[in-house]
Amino acid sequence: MADATADWRATLAMMTDAFGSGDNGRGEELLAIALEVGAPWDVATATVAQALSLRTSSPGQASQVSPVL
Repeated sequence: MADATADWRATLAMMTDAFGSGDNGRGEELLAIALEVGAPWDVATATVAQALSLRTSSPGQASQVSPVL
């Protein structure tokens, strides 16, 4: 089970980077993958919201987002 958690956390980290760099299409793909491998909906969507919020308010800061637990 720990490996599954690592998988979705790594996917959320990649998703955050994608959204942070403005690659929304890739971010959406990675969101779907994270949910498929077991990321909780609330964690995944909160992470997306935080990454998008930081990108629009202060460019370059989205890479500092970590999954919301």
